[in-house]
Amino acid sequence: MASLSVLTLVCFFTQIFAFQHPGLLVTDEDINRAKTKIAAQEDPWLSSWNKLTSLEFSNASYTNNAVDIVSRSTNGELLWHDAAAAFNLAVRWKISGDEQYAAAAADILVAWAETLQSLSGGGDDDYLTAGLQGYELANAAELLRDYAPFAKSGLSAVQSMMTDIFLPMNLDFLNHVLGSEHNVLHFFANWEQCNLASAMAIGVLTDNQTAYDFAVEYFKSGTGNGAISNGITNIVEEPGTGTSLGQGQESGRDQGHSALDFQLLGVIGQQAWNQGEDLFGYADNRILLGAEYFARYNLGNDVPFESYTNGIVSYDVISEASRGAIRPAWELLYAHYVQIKGLEAPWTTEYLNNTLEYFGGFEGGAGSWGEGSGHYDGLGWGSLLHHLGDTVNASTTTSQSTAATPTSTSVQANTVSSALSTSIPTTSSPASSSSVAAVASSISSLQSSASEFVATVSSASQTTTLIQSSTSVATSQTTTAIQSSSSVATSQTTTAIHSASSVATSQTSKGTHVHQHHTSGRACRPRSTNVTK
Repeated sequence: MASLSVLTLVCFFTQIFAFQHPGLLVTDEDINRAKTKIAAQEDPWLSSWNKLTSLEFSNASYTNNAVDIVSRSTNGELLWHDAAAAFNLAVRWKISGDEQYAAAAADILVAWAETLQSLSGGGDDDYLTAGLQGYELANAAELLRDYAPFAKSGLSAVQSMMTDIFLPMNLDFLNHVLGSEHNVLHFFANWEQCNLASAMAIGVLTDNQTAYDFAVEYFKSGTGNGAISNGITNIVEEPGTGTSLGQGQESGRDQGHSALDFQLLGVIGQQAWNQGEDLFGYADNRILLGAEYFARYNLGNDVPFESYTNGIVSYDVISEASRGAIRPAWELLYAHYVQIKGLEAPWTTEYLNNTLEYFGGFEGGAGSWGEGSGHYDGLGWGSLLHHLGDTVNASTTTSQSTAATPTSTSVQANTVSSALSTSIPTTSSPASSSSVAAVASSISSLQSSASEFVATVSSASQTTTLIQSSTSVATSQTTTAIQSSSSVATSQTTTAIHSASSVATSQTSKGTHVHQHHTSGRACRPRSTNVTK
């Protein structure tokens, strides 16, 4: 009986602390910051908000395009358009509080969950769809978790779609099951990066610890080009300074794909960061070293290049193709490395400024800057959702550094079946960091017993099985405490936001809000690039 009681406590703690929700690209803190800045009519938040709300993809009348089979080469735009719309509408609801946008976003997601049967017919490209649109759909659904009608009748269907259709393809791709003609380094980095981003996002959305841990461990030590040591192949010295830079795996191919790599690395890093895992800092800030290399070269400056081959392609010089390529990726990278961590990132900073100039003073997002697959590979809206202003918000640093850390589980390639079989709760209650802390303090006397029990479990797989076998255990008092702590905008702020959204600002948005560490290297004008993966 005593053992059963302790097991119950383990399940209880796991349900509360395993994942932060919403906890993918966007958190409640990001939303609340945007609300405050928009209500105050401050740029770049206001200009970015006005752009988002002006789009067809952010309109409550948007109609879904759900079909039963998606092939990237023939009808892939149906899914990438709808994924962008679902995310945009979810963001619009979270900031404005107007439920018509939540309902529209939910309609899109549920329509796909009820219709989609497979991603097929496009050959290897279907795995790009599984990765790119996988993480985008999961991010949209994650933001809708606390929209009651969706949580009640739509979330479980979307979770099932992500688990049954997208996640198996993500894991198959990362486990290199596509045929003997492909060695593990066959695919360029962005292919594996997007599938990592998707597996990670689906893990959080469905509370699937195994899938999440698999993605994290692969990023750190996988065999393919999605692993950070293969995606950033070499560490070289910057001419004149001796500063370390990271040569990207696709830099000899073209700069459009290289830019996508850093957009996806930002997604992977941010999703993990919001769950308490610092992949941005992993391997001595290797993502930053790569971003600095890319930005320096794409601002018109020379960089060292070491010959690269993976047995399939060989590059002896860096490519000038698509040089100056733009993607809405740099607000997030700048905010993390410069504002949160206080690191020097001069080329990233200047590339952000060029990106802001390209978009007109803020960083845009999906649906706002052109057509073609390349314009929907990322969700964007960094100025609205990730820009921190001139100084770091102290609460941002605190909440991120103390976020709940997922169970440390070493996951190898043979855990595919385990990841797919992990049970998915049918409903989830949103929990803010403050509510979790309050609940934790009230039951702190029980935590040591739970910890001792967990320590007796001999393997991570056994722990997962034991924990997930009793996910229904929770006290009504705790549920009430968690649910009552959900972020609710005050009527004054909501009114101010609605008012602000209708303001068409004629002044130039603060595109130079970031201090430029370098003033040279603008010989190469940035441009958007739509390229095949």
